[in-house]
Amino acid sequence: MSNTSEERFGRDTSAIDQPIVIDNVTGLVWQGCTAGLFGDTCASGSVITLNWAAALAYCDSLSWGDYTDWRLPDRYELESIVDAGRVNPAIEMTAFPATLSSSFWSSSSGAYHGTVAWGVNFNNGDVVSYGKDGKGDSTYARCVRGGP
Repeated sequence: MSNTSEERFGRDTSAIDQPIVIDNVTGLVWQGCTAGLFGDTCASGSVITLNWAAALAYCDSLSWGDYTDWRLPDRYELESIVDAGRVNPAIEMTAFPATLSSSFWSSSSGAYHGTVAWGVNFNNGDVVSYGKDGKGDSTYARCVRGGP
């Protein structure tokens, strides 16, 4: 059985300028555009960078695609949309257009030091940690809903 984008992901553009992506494997629903972008192909707006606390708040307050129960994904959820067969960016671009080849925040915090947070680098799909005081750094965000 092949694993095409159409089988794995469904892109819903019925909410004007606010696409969502349904992951048919995990059941998670993803914000179809990186934070700051909008439109059916995510070609409008300007991508924004956020520190970790601002990324958490952004997702918690997001109203997108007729839903209001968004949250910042944990590192495993974010890692689940990495396409290991791609680089620059390591994500399925039909489902997630205009995704930057850069790091995106997760809600996962480092257990060994409270100022460390995890993210996923969509250049190559690696999980990255932001070192001491790294939660103050700015990077990109994409929100999710559903799951535990």
